[in-house]
Amino acid sequence: MTTDTHQLAKTNQTLDEAAAHWAEEEMTLPTDSHTALRGADAAAHGRAALEDALGGTEAVERAVRGRKTLGQQRPAGRSPKRQTTLPADLDEYSRSYIAAGGAKDFSALMREALTEFFDHHPVPSKRSV
Repeated sequence: MTTDTHQLAKTNQTLDEAAAHWAEEEMTLPTDSHTALRGADAAAHGRAALEDALGGTEAVERAVRGRKTLGQQRPAGRSPKRQTTLPADLDEYSRSYIAAGGAKDFSALMREALTEFFDHHPVPSKRSV
């Protein structure tokens, strides 16, 4: 990041913080306003908008929680994530398999494939040189 870019980012952060402080602490709302909400009323309105947009309370909880933790032995938090590239034919076969109901999605297919692979191919022991 260049010095100019860094200074601009700092300036923007300062302006954002000042605007947030004004909106949260100093702004005066019109008397009997039906559109300007603060505090618990604003939170309830925002929550209702999210529930409407996402399809209910459980959908909002899932969205806020983020990606599901996998495995029962792991503490709550993010599960490890892996990424790979595939040759076109393997990608096409995977898509067909998922479309036919063989797996929920690519992540589920990869978990099932790795589980089956390791069930049949134990981790090799390290050999001394």
